[in-house]
Amino acid sequence: MARLWPWIVGLIAVAAIWVDIPKHQFPFPFSCPGICLRVGGTTYEQEIKTHLGLDLQGGTQLVLRLRTEQLPAGTNQSPLDLQTQTIRVIDRRINAIGVSEPVIQAYGDDKILVELPGVSDLEQAKEVATRQAFLEFKVPDSNGVATFKSLEPPLTGANLKPTDVRFQGTSGTTPVVHFEFNEPDGSRWVQLSKDFVNRRVQITLDGREISSPQIREVFTSGSGVIEGGFTPQTAKELSLLLNSGALPVPLEVIQSTRVEPTLGRDSVSRSLFAGAIGLMLVALFMVIYYRLPGAVAVLALLYYTALTYAIFRLVPVTLTLAGIAGFILSIGMAVDANVLTFERLKEELRSGKSLRTALEDGRIRAFSSIAYSNAASLVSAAVLYQFGTGTVKGFAFTLGIGVMVSFFTAIIVTQMLLRAVIQVPALRRRALWGVEERAQPAPRGVHSPAVSS
Repeated sequence: MARLWPWIVGLIAVAAIWVDIPKHQFPFPFSCPGICLRVGGTTYEQEIKTHLGLDLQGGTQLVLRLRTEQLPAGTNQSPLDLQTQTIRVIDRRINAIGVSEPVIQAYGDDKILVELPGVSDLEQAKEVATRQAFLEFKVPDSNGVATFKSLEPPLTGANLKPTDVRFQGTSGTTPVVHFEFNEPDGSRWVQLSKDFVNRRVQITLDGREISSPQIREVFTSGSGVIEGGFTPQTAKELSLLLNSGALPVPLEVIQSTRVEPTLGRDSVSRSLFAGAIGLMLVALFMVIYYRLPGAVAVLALLYYTALTYAIFRLVPVTLTLAGIAGFILSIGMAVDANVLTFERLKEELRSGKSLRTALEDGRIRAFSSIAYSNAASLVSAAVLYQFGTGTVKGFAFTLGIGVMVSFFTAIIVTQMLLRAVIQVPALRRRALWGVEERAQPAPRGVHSPAVSS
């Protein structure tokens, strides 16, 4: 197994560099940009890109208020329950339109904060977040011409199965929303077709008519389509709203803000600059103080950075300023593990042990300290992630990933590089390992002794 580790570490390095390539729009080695695999009848596709949060790439921020005063008299749900249900519905809607890592959280007792990274259309964001999505099927009213009434009890979209967009018409290009009822509404839909065949029914969304199709035949199942002069986009939006469910309470937008991406670019530039300066200072310190092991640690640190960033792109992790802070902090944890290892190594060398023995004994003695410190950091990150919200969770998540990768780098990669270095006789000199040369007379014309291996 020991002989396999260099190959494993090397393959991981190549894969990480491949994932880290910017843009990543070329189909190699897969048949699509990114990763796409087909195993049996299952297809796996993974886009490779860096996901940035609202504070880095811009987007939309909404503050919504629950209009509980508009609820019918006798509603016995508490404001807290209504707020929780509303957050779930909005979360399903936002995730369905493909927004990466939205922030949807309670804001006070009767408000909800919604942050949508990358969404610049303010009106679309308001529409998706606040639309009631109460679907009702009404039948002709015998008391009036071209008027409709609700059934008793009302036939609503509460028992709909997941809807989807289909295309029909002579050319097969007219988008409609296909729906199907669960029981008992499926049987009611069949009975409705028997009672009102050759007549029109009305389909309303939030009290507004979206379609009034004519029933041309008796249905044999609880399915049908909603027509309304849709475009593919509007049909998809309606299907999304119906699938995510109706809001339990009306909402109003009390604050809407569009965060410009220019602020995000400035934040990214400053953060990357600060991270690069910090990384260079750490690398300089390690090389000056620990010499050859310090240079090895810098290589391991570059390996760690490439691997961690690749994981961020694959998971994917949505990077915010807080997330970048967690990543930079985990770099410090990676350096700390190397410092512990190198100090133990120097102690073993000063005690008179050979370089190979000192390297192994130093690794063993440093392992417990490295393991305990990383475990403590992981526990802290887990607590922050469990009880934090929004950016705090982002910080904790990136910190947790960074700590786990730094542990792997310190225990496997750094040790592997050190073992490779001691195979070179010219690199065994004690001065290169930060330890004084032994005070012993050297024969004329012979160089200072090297550390034995």
